[in-house]
Amino acid sequence: MKKIITILLAAVLVLGFVGCAKKDSTTTTAATTEKAQNTGVNIVCTIFPQYDFMKAITKNVDGVNVKMLLAPGDESHSYSATLEDIAAIDSADLFIYVGGESDEWVEEVLKTASPKKTIALTELVKTLEESDEGILVEEEEKEEEEGAADEHVWTSLENTCEIIHALSQAMSEIDGKNADVYDANANAYIKEFNNLDAKFVSLFAGIKNKTIVIADRNPFRYFCEEYGIKAIAAFAGCSSNNEIPLAVQNELIKAVKENGLKYVYVIELNTSSYGDSIAQQAGAQKAVLNSCHNLSKEDFESGKTFLEMMTENYQTLSETMA
Repeated sequence: MKKIITILLAAVLVLGFVGCAKKDSTTTTAATTEKAQNTGVNIVCTIFPQYDFMKAITKNVDGVNVKMLLAPGDESHSYSATLEDIAAIDSADLFIYVGGESDEWVEEVLKTASPKKTIALTELVKTLEESDEGILVEEEEKEEEEGAADEHVWTSLENTCEIIHALSQAMSEIDGKNADVYDANANAYIKEFNNLDAKFVSLFAGIKNKTIVIADRNPFRYFCEEYGIKAIAAFAGCSSNNEIPLAVQNELIKAVKENGLKYVYVIELNTSSYGDSIAQQAGAQKAVLNSCHNLSKEDFESGKTFLEMMTENYQTLSETMA
């Protein structure tokens, strides 16, 4: 490996992680590599969506190793890169990250690490600006500049299909002898997302009140834009907040009652009691929506896919909004 260890060790102490606003945290170890061999094509992904896409695209191709830096079950907003992570990036044939201002740590790493090919998801699709609409807690300090892109591009199924297609093309450039396999795998996965998208379109066509209340962050800007949903949330999608002020709790309860809603939503891996409390006081129930940043260790080990998580969202919304 290149002689960058001393530089990288210093970098690890200051680097934060992943498709959302950074905050200080203890260092966590790198996550999982599906195959043990160190030969072939090595792919490193920061979080779950691109990891899942690459597993689907490279299915049935021997010698392809796909690694996810975020450990299953961990909170994506409090991850810190390790020396091992940076070494993996340096030796990667393909390194995939989210992009945007909160991935500035990647820019620092890439000054010393040299993966053969690098892709940012936000460069593969048309992005939307972050919006404060429907967000009830204002950040005391906004690190993002005005007009910064919302980085949760994968919550749009249309974007998902574009991303999978682009990643398949990248793999064909890296490993041309298996290009037909990558293309076939990508097309098959895209077809499944197109089918799910049609189900979402049909579902929301029959729902008059498309308002949802989220007692949590709201990483669903692209999803809501795609299907005409109005989201009222405690925090923005990349907020570092995890405590909902009493005044905001009351506003969420008010929104549930005024809109005649039966459910309050939280995102996966949420461990707070705010959702339960707000739902109870509003005379509603709590339900979980998957933002797909990450999944539990058990679900990861069982091979749960991004498609399955988005299908769960369809099932949840069909049961709670209809």
